[in-house]
Amino acid sequence: MARRYLVIRTDRTRRDFILRELEQGRLRQGWGWKRDHDLRLLAPQVRSRKLSDEEARVWRNRRLLDTEPDGLKKGDVIVIPNLPEQGRWVLARVTGGYDFSPVRVQEGAGPDYGHIVTVSPIREPSGKIGVVEADNERVDARLRATMRNPSRMWAIDALGSAVEALIDAIEAGKDTHTPEPEVQKAEGFFEAMRQAAWQHIKQKYEGAEFEHLVRRLLECIYKDGRVEHWGGAGEKGADLIVFTRDPLGIEYKIAVQVKLHQGTEDDTTALSQIKQAREYHKVDAGVVVTTAEQMSEAFQARREALEEELGIDIRLVDRDEFVELVMAHLGKAKANVRDDVVDLLQRSTVTSELLESTPITDRVYEELQQIPMSKVQRAGLRVLHQNRGGGVHLIRVELPREAAEGTADQAARDIAAYLERLAPQARGRQTEASYNAGSGTSTTHLDLTLELAR
Repeated sequence: MARRYLVIRTDRTRRDFILRELEQGRLRQGWGWKRDHDLRLLAPQVRSRKLSDEEARVWRNRRLLDTEPDGLKKGDVIVIPNLPEQGRWVLARVTGGYDFSPVRVQEGAGPDYGHIVTVSPIREPSGKIGVVEADNERVDARLRATMRNPSRMWAIDALGSAVEALIDAIEAGKDTHTPEPEVQKAEGFFEAMRQAAWQHIKQKYEGAEFEHLVRRLLECIYKDGRVEHWGGAGEKGADLIVFTRDPLGIEYKIAVQVKLHQGTEDDTTALSQIKQAREYHKVDAGVVVTTAEQMSEAFQARREALEEELGIDIRLVDRDEFVELVMAHLGKAKANVRDDVVDLLQRSTVTSELLESTPITDRVYEELQQIPMSKVQRAGLRVLHQNRGGGVHLIRVELPREAAEGTADQAARDIAAYLERLAPQARGRQTEASYNAGSGTSTTHLDLTLELAR
């Protein structure tokens, strides 16, 4: 039987434990804390009855079972990413079958990591477990690319020769753990850029404001499609919906959930909302954009299960990837933002009233985030638009008023200046400011009326 090659992710929060066990020839996997989780006991149940949710999650480890048709067999090779640390890999050969023996990793915690495959780590001539740096010159770029797969385990048989080349290099004592010098320098530069971009995003966007940034990004990615904002009451599972078409003109809908979270994403609410969007909006795919740094194993398992249940792809975009997308797409689009607004105005339809949460208002709202203002003003900022027909448009900005009576807010002055610069080719431009006091809150209304050539 031909040798198989697989990538198997392990628990990144227990790297030291996983590595110690690997030194002893045991590759351990989580979701195995009680006797009923033994895959050998679960296998007959799969064929005789429907599994419970817990059992189904455990059964996703089935490829560890050597009796499964696509399970691990003696001689197969495993690539274990992010071990001993992020961005590095360890390789191992399967030398035996499956066993089950939960262990208590730390005092006060319950047993887990009961799934065991007997392996032999690939070692250097010194006997030390070999480590592969993803950016090492000996690493095939296709191996780096496949590590973006968020699944728990997947086959990479097509890359078998690239894996064998790494095994030969490790066993021959060649360097596989040092990044290429230029790559190392470039990565440091881009990491500094990513951190700076993230700090800017964190300071400028709070709550629903972040949805406007994501919308702007998606509009740049899907240039020939459109993005609708649904966030808030009545969203039915979608903060945003992307409408795009394939080369044959068939339209597809993508539900997007946006979450401002930190650390490890473990809240599966977004996935439940994607399910609701599938049922209500009939979307063809789902995307969860989160500012969390990584996804928990339970979150990944729930995503995989939901993909199978709904029959659609569900893509996860974490903080690092989101920042990279912003840098790649919004950086190029920035210089053309005014032209984009004019284009959106010209494409809008005539309405009888001012509207909020349209492509035009979202675009202007995004630009206004660059203007210094208080948290109260930023939270209460609203942008509305009305196409009055005949090329005439009204753009209104509403801003909570904080200055004393008879004086103008600095933020209001800056917004008025921005509106004056908007669409400079327009005719009949007029900007007016008014004040509305009611329910204990005073609001500044800044109205821009302009006429575009038809």
